[in-house]
Amino acid sequence: MTLRPLLLLLFLAGLTATACTTLPDPGERKARADKLAAAQGMEPSTIPAGDFDLYSLIRADRPSGLLIVYLEGDGLAWTRRNEPSPDPTPVSPVALQLAVKDNGPAVAYLARPCQYTQGQARRNCGNETWTNARYSEAVVQSVDAALDKLKERTGAAQLGLVGYSGGGTVAALLAARRHDVAWLKTVASPLDTAAFTRHHQVSGLSGSLNPADDAIRLAAIPQIHYVGEEDDIVPEAINRAFMARLADRRCATLHVMPGLGHRDGWDEAWQGVHSTRPACRK
Repeated sequence: MTLRPLLLLLFLAGLTATACTTLPDPGERKARADKLAAAQGMEPSTIPAGDFDLYSLIRADRPSGLLIVYLEGDGLAWTRRNEPSPDPTPVSPVALQLAVKDNGPAVAYLARPCQYTQGQARRNCGNETWTNARYSEAVVQSVDAALDKLKERTGAAQLGLVGYSGGGTVAALLAARRHDVAWLKTVASPLDTAAFTRHHQVSGLSGSLNPADDAIRLAAIPQIHYVGEEDDIVPEAINRAFMARLADRRCATLHVMPGLGHRDGWDEAWQGVHSTRPACRK
């Protein structure tokens, strides 16, 4: 069977421009994110972390041993079906929309590499970073380093990781290698990228890592994976493939959310589930 180009799927998976759509420029997108975060008392900063500088937001109302960190999705990866975006800053930052719903004592948000950054802070920002290599070792190491700095800033001992879409993919990769992740939650995330590309009959994500390959290490981490019942980008079957890779599934739950697709409605739905903490079953 002839495979469709990978870029077509990535175009469909990201929030993309069309000929009849006028997108806000990156500066406007950042201003909107800053305004949304400021309304909830979250303070922005840029964190030098490995190969990249990462945009972050944080609210630490009171001391807490646990810092909850929300990781953003893939953002605006493509402007046309055959043209990578010059800037992946999301038009609709779903992970940020979820983060501002979380009333925990210590909450942070991390954008993905090259999102919300300008000038010298866009070092190493070739478009492969938000296309084929979006889950690369360099990307994971950068977010890993940023998590260390957020922990140091807040004095937290443990992390709760929440990732939307590709942010959940990165969160799972991080949970597999860190020893301070208390729990993991993902939203509409492709956790088995090989199953993802097989399902859509596309070529693989060259240069990217696959969380399912870390299933042995992930099995012991309390985790909940939320998928939309009507999500045709990351359908339930993809994360069931990930669950099947777990030798012991007592710590993992797959929760199908009725009526939700890949993007719309998650911020409203999150209000009712954000306080649920993953736990292992006996």
